[in-house]
Amino acid sequence: MRPLVKICGNYHQEDVASVSATDVDYMGFVFVASKRQVTIGQVKSWLDAPGMNQKIVALFVNESISVIKEVYNALPVEVIQCHGTESIEYIKELRAELDCEIWKVIHADDQALAVMSSFEGLVDGYVVDCKVSGQWGGTGQSFNWDLIPSFLEEGKRQSVKVLIAGGVAPQNIDKLVSYQPDGIDISSGVETNGHKDQNKIEYIIERVSHLANNNERVSR
Repeated sequence: MRPLVKICGNYHQEDVASVSATDVDYMGFVFVASKRQVTIGQVKSWLDAPGMNQKIVALFVNESISVIKEVYNALPVEVIQCHGTESIEYIKELRAELDCEIWKVIHADDQALAVMSSFEGLVDGYVVDCKVSGQWGGTGQSFNWDLIPSFLEEGKRQSVKVLIAGGVAPQNIDKLVSYQPDGIDISSGVETNGHKDQNKIEYIIERVSHLANNNERVSR
């Protein structure tokens, strides 16, 4: 089984069309002040196209639960991704209010594994991203991938998925898949001139599928 693929930061009708035409598993939208920020109205109009199979992920950073509920109630959101410094109590309250998956972003640093451990039993998955001062993500920078096995092991211990983000692109996808992550999360790495590039996305899907099949044959 290949790793899950999430394409995040979709902020044009063209992005949605490009992603929905592929076998990507998750389509992410950023509801945070950034160059990729979207509104409920925009996303609602983009998702009107028939034939979409992707699960919708809504990304927030330390947002009020009332705002998250507004987005959740207006759109077919299946995953809420918390990308900030949300507390354990916050996640517990969010869990009580919403009937969907909750993913917590873990910024790769010396405390990352301890932070993951503290959310055990509260979230359905983790997205491990690069820690860049003053930014929450979407930087196109990778963390030290030698740390990936430890994150995957912690996710396995908790029986939840772990997606790897930060600087993932066609030129390094083979190396990333060699770690056998549960999933990958890509944004700028599949863009051309600021738009999601269907050819790059399809290349990613082809590589993760091919490499996953090879890994499976090797492990038998």
